[in-house]
Amino acid sequence: MPPVPWGSGLELLALALIAYGLLKNLHLRGLWLVAIGFALNSLAILTHGGQMPVTAEALRRAGIARAIPILKERGDGLHVLVEPGAPLWWLGDVLPLRHQVISVGDVLILLGVALAAYEVGQQGKRRRMGAVTRDG
Repeated sequence: MPPVPWGSGLELLALALIAYGLLKNLHLRGLWLVAIGFALNSLAILTHGGQMPVTAEALRRAGIARAIPILKERGDGLHVLVEPGAPLWWLGDVLPLRHQVISVGDVLILLGVALAAYEVGQQGKRRRMGAVTRDG
């Protein structure tokens, strides 16, 4: 399934809005990792015509080789099948897990979200402890 003609404009708008939200919240250290992961994923997507590159080898290793003919024939609208050697292919979904493939950017986003959640929790804990100290 090829991307819709106006989809790239919407995709760019979505990427810009996400980038703006990240930039406004970079006081959280974890969001630096999210921003880097987001940038890597965006670069991979923009380099491959608005779709995340994925390799057949990663799909095979993840146990979802049945997706290869689908991506070859018509695509899925989100991914494009690439061969190693394509520009920035290694930034795409090349890390096989059980029944899915992820990118290096996805790993950084996951780690960043976890760190940001921890940071926000610690900030809340410090505020509560400060309130108890003042009231007590």
